[in-house]
Amino acid sequence: MRNSDLIIERLQVELPGVIAIHAFGSRAAQQSRPDSDLDLAVLGERPFDARRLWAVASALASRLNMDVDLVDLRTASTVMQHQILTTGERLWAADSRADLFEATVLNDKFDLDVDRQALLERIHREGRVHGG
Repeated sequence: MRNSDLIIERLQVELPGVIAIHAFGSRAAQQSRPDSDLDLAVLGERPFDARRLWAVASALASRLNMDVDLVDLRTASTVMQHQILTTGERLWAADSRADLFEATVLNDKFDLDVDRQALLERIHREGRVHGG
């Protein structure tokens, strides 16, 4: 069984309600070192309990013999969600809800960038970060 097959199987079993599984970071980008951890992100029907994610990541780390970081896409920041979805690799998705979530994240990131640009222009124009 390949590592990705094992990862998908274990996460489906250990995290009921999982909709999508992504790999990201140096291993997904084929730029890892022997001591690099494995960065994974999961999308659930609802946010996962943080303690449950930690326990699942620890068990998976033991099986794979490497450190595993497990991120909940529902609770990650918009910037982190965008980074995972645009630089990582989707390993598995249950159905089109994963696509809908990704489209929402891309839209949210676009809106954030527009708002940020306006803020940066104001700071540059006024020469200050805070009012006063």
